Amino acid sequence: MTTRRFVACGLACSSLLMMTPLFAQSPQEQAQGALELLEQATSAKGAGDYAAALAAYTKAAAIMAKDPVQQDGWGLLLQADLQRDIARVTASADAADPCLALDRGDVYLDRARRVISPENDVGIAEAVESIGRQLKYERRRLGCARSGATAEAGKPDEAVTGHYYLSGVMETGSELRLTADGRFDWYISYGAVDQMAKGRWSRTGQTVTLVADLASADAPLFRADQSLPWDEAIERRLRAAERSRQAEAIAELCPWTIGVAETPPLILADDRPTPGLAEQARAADAQRAAQAARDEASRAIAKAVAGAKAVAGQASDADRTAADAAMSAWYSARYEMEQAQRLAGLPEHDIGAPAMPKECQLPPTDADAPIPSSQWRRGVAVVVGDPAREMRLSRVGVTFVFSDGHREATHTSQGGWAFAPQRHGAAVEQLVLVMPESVSRSATLQIPPLTDGVQTVIVDTQQLVPPPFKVLRLEVQGRDLVPDGMGRGRYSRD
Repeated sequence: MTTRRFVACGLACSSLLMMTPLFAQSPQEQAQGALELLEQATSAKGAGDYAAALAAYTKAAAIMAKDPVQQDGWGLLLQADLQRDIARVTASADAADPCLALDRGDVYLDRARRVISPENDVGIAEAVESIGRQLKYERRRLGCARSGATAEAGKPDEAVTGHYYLSGVMETGSELRLTADGRFDWYISYGAVDQMAKGRWSRTGQTVTLVADLASADAPLFRADQSLPWDEAIERRLRAAERSRQAEAIAELCPWTIGVAETPPLILADDRPTPGLAEQARAADAQRAAQAARDEASRAIAKAVAGAKAVAGQASDADRTAADAAMSAWYSARYEMEQAQRLAGLPEHDIGAPAMPKECQLPPTDADAPIPSSQWRRGVAVVVGDPAREMRLSRVGVTFVFSDGHREATHTSQGGWAFAPQRHGAAVEQLVLVMPESVSRSATLQIPPLTDGVQTVIVDTQQLVPPPFKVLRLEVQGRDLVPDGMGRGRYSRD
């Protein structure tokens, strides 16, 4: 049984078993109980019953933690390795947070390093490094952040779990959520600054300790997650992205947008005489001038757009200047017309705006109309974000690398989406992602071949914005938690 139990540990763990019996000097009933539980866990895991394996491993770990014999270097190392097994079956059973077990494994490993005696514990240094590498590998595989502290700090206490809100600190909003599985979420906002942290929490006596997750030094910034099939919602996103690009192109080609600002009203004296024929004549003249300015602006814009179409999509400086001047004259003439009409006591006449060429107009669309699958344009999409912080990242450079060597470069929109058209007979096999210049981090991800659909990409933003604290301690006062160093502030449960 012991050989099967540690066959995956390599030479170091095999040496461990040969040199020290599993429960060399522990009471017979404890040794037998732990051995039986480990055997049960191995059998359950082999049968795919990960929940049963987790229960057996957890009971065995509890027995070993209480056994005085297992508190020497080899015993602590053995318990560290057992926590690795617990993390793996926890993940397979999807029962809780497997990272908690890896944190406990690191604690046992640190304790082992402190108590080993090299002259008496021959070969233990090699075993420590081997178990350390395996814990580190599991942390990467399971996507666990590195804990900000390795010292033991008690256990979660159901009596203080819940959702807390900060009071007593002016112009500051903060929330703290403690969950029964030993995880916490913390958020604070003051002025224009928002900060957040996630991690592990525990209670010792009247002290609750928050230990923030820190980004692993060797964890990747980008990670390919799941692939999603194309559907109508994604088709709508594709069309919205295309429409947004059209609007940007129109704004570049036709910067002469029509303003609809309201002309400020006139303030007239109470004793002003009733408007007469002279005021009406001036209003008529102002209207004719505004109509002429409108028509001149229409001609100037049409000429600039026609010139831009003929020369690489860019109007000449002269045409653009003329169109700018014509639009300015139109705005001034319209203002004079409206003021003159009010002075004459006449209703305001709507003479329309300068005509815009069809190239300056977005085509009409019905955003709510259903899109049958037969009309889907399809494509390849990427959505980039950090689910842990409920964030989508814009302005991330994305290059789709197709199997035929073609590369399609773009960037994510405000919602974290980027699209590329399909290519006949080719699939996207790589994604090159580049963070904005302020971060300047990049990565190339291999993905399963994607001809149409969505590849989700997770960004570990914790590497970019470290948590505001590594350890935060709070004193339990009745139903409240009072943090260190926050004046009169206290967190009260809802």
